[in-house]
Amino acid sequence: MKLYLDRPNNRLPGMWESFSLAILMGAAVLIPLSMHANVHVPTSFLRFFGGACPLCGGTRAVTALCMGHLDVALQYNPLALLIFGAMLYGAATYLFMTLPFGRRLLLYTSDGEARFIKAFILLAFAANWAYVLYAGMYQVPLQV
Repeated sequence: MKLYLDRPNNRLPGMWESFSLAILMGAAVLIPLSMHANVHVPTSFLRFFGGACPLCGGTRAVTALCMGHLDVALQYNPLALLIFGAMLYGAATYLFMTLPFGRRLLLYTSDGEARFIKAFILLAFAANWAYVLYAGMYQVPLQV
């Protein structure tokens, strides 16, 4: 693996940067509304299929983290916090590195390293899904 500081041809956001910016802006509006204006947060997977998805409880985990309750956030969904951190990183590097300086940090991997990373991510999702189902926190409302 090798980290490389690249100078891209344009300063448009990449796919992960765009996704991170959109989700974080939506969460910045939806999470406070759901807490103070009694707006229902969509739980589509649970509602449509009757079971928990690997990220069930993620909104409550991020909300608890933003309110300073790391222990409660980890109980709701530990993987959601890692994904939230990755989104913050993606948005921050775009806003504070790519836009003003025209630089982008890239990670180059060999084919074997890329396969290992993908397998590790799939294993993390499977383990997190098992935890979500075992702990049952997807059924517990936010209490902070």
